[in-house]
Amino acid sequence: MTDTPPPGTGSASSPSIRFIQQFIGQRKSNCLTGLLLGCLDSFNRISTTFGEEQASEFCADYVEKLRELFPPATPIIRLSGRRFVVLTSPASMSEVMDQAACITDESQPQIHVGEDSFFVDVTVGISVHPTHAVDAPTLFRRAELALQAAREKEISYNIYTTDATRQLANLWKMESDLTAAIRRGELEVYYQPKISIAERRVGGLEALVRWRSSDGGFVPADEFVPIAENSGQIVPMTWLVFDRIIEAAETWKYFSRPIDMSVNVAPQLINLTEFYTRLVSLKSALKDHNISLNVELTEDSLLGIDSMALAGLNRIRKAGVGLAIDDFGKGHSSLSYLKQIPANEIKIDKRFIDSIASDHADQQIVRAVIELSHALDMQVVAEGVDSRENYDVVSELGCDFAQGFFFARPMRSDLVVEWILSYSDRSMMRNLSAERIRQEKSAAG
Repeated sequence: MTDTPPPGTGSASSPSIRFIQQFIGQRKSNCLTGLLLGCLDSFNRISTTFGEEQASEFCADYVEKLRELFPPATPIIRLSGRRFVVLTSPASMSEVMDQAACITDESQPQIHVGEDSFFVDVTVGISVHPTHAVDAPTLFRRAELALQAAREKEISYNIYTTDATRQLANLWKMESDLTAAIRRGELEVYYQPKISIAERRVGGLEALVRWRSSDGGFVPADEFVPIAENSGQIVPMTWLVFDRIIEAAETWKYFSRPIDMSVNVAPQLINLTEFYTRLVSLKSALKDHNISLNVELTEDSLLGIDSMALAGLNRIRKAGVGLAIDDFGKGHSSLSYLKQIPANEIKIDKRFIDSIASDHADQQIVRAVIELSHALDMQVVAEGVDSRENYDVVSELGCDFAQGFFFARPMRSDLVVEWILSYSDRSMMRNLSAERIRQEKSAAG
């Protein structure tokens, strides 16, 4: 077994890469070489639970035991930390996949501490010479791409595909363009109304960040927001959204009736001192225009929340800012966490609303969520209300607010006041018509 030092593992000059290059250079041109880049996923847990020395010994022992799965001449290279490389001589692409499956599934390692045993997950990325690359540095990088894809897909092993490099380059380009757009203040904020069902008026607005690409179209939020979160650009992007909301409120002047403003927030911002300072400043600025502030966090981001983040949420609530649980029901969570989260609003995920007019099961689920939320003194918003039929059902079930294309699509800030006035006029006419019908029925009866 070759044991290499931690630095420069993937560089062209590292001992590991030089060894791989030498190995593939000695093989016949018509022979395949499989590079299996493995990673012990539980390394940090082992280190935290049993100590770094125990973790290091386990990794060393495991790599030695890999010899039992392959022919004696198979090179096995231990890299730094929890990673390793196996160089195989498969007869086909399917055989190298079988070799990876043998490592990850058929021979899953265990760590033994005293009389206890613990299974350890292994993830493998695969690249094949000369199919995927003709030199060792590229072959290794492409195995790393395959490993990264396997972890993202939550599968035990993955083989490099020819478009993986292009996908990575596209993501890098999008991240660079997004960073530049944020720095130049080019992102926009659109607003979607939230309708109070009982009062038949606009009860709130949700601020939604929009990024217009160079061709004039919008980049979908579910594409660029995760990139912002992973790259750290979510922080300056959030400050930009806050500034845009304040600018919009200045143009709206003052609402005659109170209205809510909801802002989506990433969980990694909660414990930032600057976040709390900026949030309080935003709340104060909106209050001058008769607007109260709510922050929305997705249900998934609140699962398994730690004590520090929970303290941050409580601090937000004590500052007079509302807290909504967004996309409720989208994940697979336990309702027990609702006791911990100091939320005052639940937003039911649109997948339960899409077919609520025709699906009895969805109706019963939404009914149960509404009843539970009201029992916990939370208001309920139905997201994705896109038809009259769906609106009628959520109204009958006792939902407090509705939001969706049935009322309005997200709109620019300069259209908000006009739309609200128009909706209020239409609502007033509907109320007058309903009252007139009631009076006529009463007179006829």
